[in-house]
Amino acid sequence: IQVMYTKESQQLDLWPFEFKGQTGTPLSFSAHGFKRPVAGIVYEGGTTDSGVPLGGLGTGYLELRTDGKLGRCSIFNDICPPHTLDVPFLAVSAGEEIRLLCLDPPEGLKGSERILYWGHFPMADLQYHLDLPIQIGLRAFTPFILGDAQMSNTPVVLFEIQLTNIGSQKLSGWVVFSFPGPRAEPEESFFSCEIVSAPWSGITVRQKHSSSYALVTSAPEDVLTGSYLGLDPEAWMGVATGKVPTAVDTPGVTVAVRYEIEPERTRRIRFALAWYCLYFKDSSGEPHTHAYKRRFDDSEDVIKLVIDRWEELRRRTLAWQEVIFAEDLPEWLKNALVNGLYSLAKNTLWVISERPDNWYLPEGFFTHSESFTGCPITETMVCRMHGHFPILFFFPELERTTLHAFHHFQLRDGEIPFCFGSPTGMREPRYHCQHPLNSGQYVQMIYRYYLRTGDRAFLMEYYHSLKDAIRYLQSLDYDGDDLVNDHSHAMPGEWWPANQFYDIWPWFGTSAYVAGTWLATLKCGIIIAREMQDEAFAEELEAALEKALKAYDAKLWNGHYYRLYNDPEGGRISETCLGNQLMGEWCAEVVGLGGILPSDKVRKAIESVERLNYAATSHGLTNGVRPDGTPDTCGSSTENDHACQIFVSENLCAAMTFILRGNRSIGLEIVRRLMEAIYELHRTPWNQRCLIASDDGRPIWGEDYYSNMVIWTLPMVLAGQDVGSFCSKEGLAGRMLAAVNASPQQLA
Repeated sequence: IQVMYTKESQQLDLWPFEFKGQTGTPLSFSAHGFKRPVAGIVYEGGTTDSGVPLGGLGTGYLELRTDGKLGRCSIFNDICPPHTLDVPFLAVSAGEEIRLLCLDPPEGLKGSERILYWGHFPMADLQYHLDLPIQIGLRAFTPFILGDAQMSNTPVVLFEIQLTNIGSQKLSGWVVFSFPGPRAEPEESFFSCEIVSAPWSGITVRQKHSSSYALVTSAPEDVLTGSYLGLDPEAWMGVATGKVPTAVDTPGVTVAVRYEIEPERTRRIRFALAWYCLYFKDSSGEPHTHAYKRRFDDSEDVIKLVIDRWEELRRRTLAWQEVIFAEDLPEWLKNALVNGLYSLAKNTLWVISERPDNWYLPEGFFTHSESFTGCPITETMVCRMHGHFPILFFFPELERTTLHAFHHFQLRDGEIPFCFGSPTGMREPRYHCQHPLNSGQYVQMIYRYYLRTGDRAFLMEYYHSLKDAIRYLQSLDYDGDDLVNDHSHAMPGEWWPANQFYDIWPWFGTSAYVAGTWLATLKCGIIIAREMQDEAFAEELEAALEKALKAYDAKLWNGHYYRLYNDPEGGRISETCLGNQLMGEWCAEVVGLGGILPSDKVRKAIESVERLNYAATSHGLTNGVRPDGTPDTCGSSTENDHACQIFVSENLCAAMTFILRGNRSIGLEIVRRLMEAIYELHRTPWNQRCLIASDDGRPIWGEDYYSNMVIWTLPMVLAGQDVGSFCSKEGLAGRMLAAVNASPQQLA
C-alpha cells in the first residue's frame, strides 16, 4: 500500500495521468492503470460548474469539484436537494509550510496555483501545482463495476495521493484529510471513536439510527486524528507542527499522515471514506432502508471490504473504460459515454424492505429520479424511455425491479403511471400526466427487457399487463383512426401540462410524435403476441397498424415531412417541422423491428429536418422550425421554450435516425455539436441539462438529466445492432461486461 520508488522507475512522469495538450477539449493521452491511451477532457481547475459525483448505485454521492473542493453531498441522506459543502478537504505540509489542495482557499491560507482535472466517472484524477518542491496527484473513485450491482452499491470513496519530491532536499510533513461530516440537527449527539486496527487507522463518527461514517488511512507510520478543521487558518497551519484539534463528539473529523521523501522519490498514501446511513424518509413520509444494509453492519465493515480489495476494485472499475477507449469511435464520443453514466450516482435510490407486507422483488426496489437537482420526480416515464438503457444493459436485475413497480401500480383500466412520486416519493404514483405516451413506452420497455435477457418467463408474467396497457391506449383514440390522440390538459392561455415529452408545448388532434411512438408500440405488441402464440391479438394489432398508418399519412404528411399535428375536429393544424418527428422509427429500430413508415417519406422528412432544424442552430437541431425556417415558439414568456430550443435527448434520437437511414455524417455531427456545447463551450459535463439554447448552446433548464443517458444507444446504432446483440459477447456492452470479470492475466 505504501509505494516508494525512484522517478526513473515510473512508467509516467506525472500521476495519475500525463497530459501536455490543450485543456478543455477532447484529446487522447496516457493515464495510470490503462494499457493504451485514454480519451477525455482535462479541465483547468475551477472552469466547470460541477465535478465528478463520487458514488455508486443508490449510495448517495460526494462531489469532487474541479477547484479541488467538495461540492454537493447526499451520502447522509440529503437527497433532494443535496447538501452543498463548498469546502476544502485536502492539504499537504512541507516543513512549516502548508498548502490546501484547492483554488481560492480560505483567507490566511495558501492553496494550489493550478489544478488539472480529468473526470472519467466514477473517477476524478487531479494534478496540483504548488509553489513548493513537491508534485502531487490524486485519484479518487467509488467502485462502479458494470454487471456487479452489489459491489457498485458500496458506500465508499477511495482516495489515493501521490507525492513526488522534485527538489534537492529531503521533504517531510503531513498529508491532511479533513471532512465536515453530516449536518447536525439541534442538540444532536455525535460519538467519535479512534480506529487502530492494522493495517489501517482513523476515526469513526456515530449518530442516531445506527448511522456512522469512517475516515481511515492505510499508513503504518504516524497518524493524527481529531476534529474538523473547517475554514480556520490556525487549525490548518497547526497540522504542520503535528497538532490537530481533539475530536469532541462533533460531526466532522480530520486524519493526517506523516511522510518523509528523499529527492526524486515518490510516496503514495491512501484514505477511505465510508458511510452507513441506512434509513431515510421520502417526501411522502414513508421510511426506507438502503440496500447496502444487506452486505454491511456498519461503516467499519465497509472499510474492511475495500481496504483488502483496493487493487481489484480499481482494476475492475477501469476495465470497462478500457474497452470504450479501444473502440473505433471519436474521442469526444468515448468521453461522453464514460461520463454520461454519472447520473447513476446522482439520481438513484435502491431500497429494500424487511417487512413481510412488502411487494418488492428479492433484489429490492431501484429507482432513478428525473433529476434530484433539477426536476425531482421518481422514474418519470418519458425520461426513463430515453435514459434507462445503461441499467438495462449493465444491471438488468435492477431494471426488473423498476418494471415490477410499474406493473404493481398499473390501474385496472390498464393505465401505467407517469411516475412513482415527487420529489422523492416512491409509492405515490401519479396518473393522467403524459398519459398518451406512458403506457406504450412501458410496452416497449417490456420488449427491450426481453431482448436483453431472453427471459420468457418474464414475458409470460407481464403479457396480460402489456395487453391491458395497449387497451388503455386504444381508449385515447377519440376519432376512430387507430391512432392515439394528443390530450393536452393545459388551461386556456397556459402551456402545462401538454401531456407529452415537450410538456409546455401543447399539441392537438394527432401529432407526429405521439402517434408515431404508438406505431412502434403496435409493432412491439405484434411480435410479443406471436411470441406468446396469441395469434388473435397479433392479427388484431396488425389490422390496427395498417389502418393507423393510412391515417398517419393522410393527417400528417405534407409532401416534405410529417407536420407537427393535425386536429380536424378542432380546426387546428401546425406545419412546424419537429426535429425528432421520426421517434417511432428510432423506437422500432433499437429493438430490431426495422422501420415503420414508408422509406421514401422518411428520406424526405430527414432531408427537411436537415434543411430546417439543423440549419437553424449550430448546436444540434432546433426542436421546432416553421416551413419558412424560423423557430416556432410554445408561447412561453421565458427562454424555457420547448419549441425554439434544443432537447438534448430528443436530438440524440433524431441523430440516430439520420444514421439509421444512411446519413451517418450529419447524424454524428448533430451529436458532436451537442456534446461540444455540454463539455466544451459551457463545461457542464457532470451537470447536464435537458434543454439547451439554440443560439449558443448554453444551459436553459433541468440539471443532471436522466434522459441524456440515451447516448448509450448511439454505439449500438453505429454498429447496426439492437438491444440483444449489443449486449451479446460481440457487442460493446457485452465486451465491457466481460472485461470487468477478466483476470489481470486475461487483460494483459
